[in-house]
Amino acid sequence: MPEILAICGSARKKGNTALLLNEVLKSTGMESELIFLSDLTIGFCTGCLNCKEKKGKCPKDDDMQVVLDKCLSSKAIVLGSPNYYYDISGLMKNMIDRSIAWCYLGIGEHTGTEWHGWRPFVDKVTGFVISQAAYGGEMGLETLKCFAEWSGLNHVGSVIASVGAQTVKEYPEYIEEAKKLGETIKENVCKQNKIR
Repeated sequence: MPEILAICGSARKKGNTALLLNEVLKSTGMESELIFLSDLTIGFCTGCLNCKEKKGKCPKDDDMQVVLDKCLSSKAIVLGSPNYYYDISGLMKNMIDRSIAWCYLGIGEHTGTEWHGWRPFVDKVTGFVISQAAYGGEMGLETLKCFAEWSGLNHVGSVIASVGAQTVKEYPEYIEEAKKLGETIKENVCKQNKIR
């Protein structure tokens, strides 16, 4: 299993989000993996809350277990999404919606709220990447920060790249930001390992 897991909410495997995520991963110098949510079968959350009664087991038998296993075994999680209508993509939001089951696994620290159960990734390092044509990515960033807060992730940095209809390769400043984010993630992962 990889030390650093990147999850891409874009279906474009050579798009700007994927390019930035790859730069983040490369600059960590650690064993890493990039997964595309578009390659996985992840059904929609229906809000049935069976996961609450079944200790985090969702009744949908799909690839969310794959995502969970990779998230649990990694030391850091990097989430990347294009900005669609001032927010993250449907692929990424759907994964986040389904992750509600994870707070009933009894992992992490208890929130003190029956309906929110546990925070499964307490102090696990995370960073975010958002690519966009023009503006509005800050709302998507807030969505990702809410996910981090709910799950206990330690958010250490973000990149929002505005590139119009061009490729991020034409904007070296964003490539540099992605590399710096990777270095920050590695630094924080190393700190966490020393604490443990």
